[in-house]
Amino acid sequence: MSVETILEHMEDLIEEGKATLVGGKTKVDADALREDIQEIRLQMPDEIIQARKIAAERKEILIAAQKSAEDIIHQAEAEARRLVDAHEITSTARVTAADIISESRTQATDIIDKAKSDSNEIIENANKWSKDIRTSAGEFVDTIMRESDEILSEGIEAFTKELEDIRKARQQLKNASVKKSGQY
Repeated sequence: MSVETILEHMEDLIEEGKATLVGGKTKVDADALREDIQEIRLQMPDEIIQARKIAAERKEILIAAQKSAEDIIHQAEAEARRLVDAHEITSTARVTAADIISESRTQATDIIDKAKSDSNEIIENANKWSKDIRTSAGEFVDTIMRESDEILSEGIEAFTKELEDIRKARQQLKNASVKKSGQY
């Protein structure tokens, strides 16, 4: 189950919760929320694994780009040697070979720069996505815990007040009973 699906389930639990009489709060299934939080924690390593996989892919892209660049340079050098050997005017061949090598090096540098840029962007996006999910999940859990704490505090406060009212009523009944006993 994806983190997004788990978060949607948590939102459903809140929407399905029952309104309390105290403070306009909502009762939710705390066990189900705890299970969802635990599932989010279990999902986090997958995101880290994905980030590492992206970093490994970046390295492979750079290696492939470097190999491609070397192949282009070797081909250019081979072509230059062939041109020098094949033509009677070696000076023209040397100029052409130098141009080909220069252009090949420029292309190789461009390929490597593009590969680095693309891989850095992929890693940056993966890290941002992972951080956003962790932040959202943490904020959501903090909100649920804070609201649960408020509901519990208000419930205890209401219970304590009711208990005090019952004690006062019992004392009044006791006092009234003693007064009646003394009048007869």
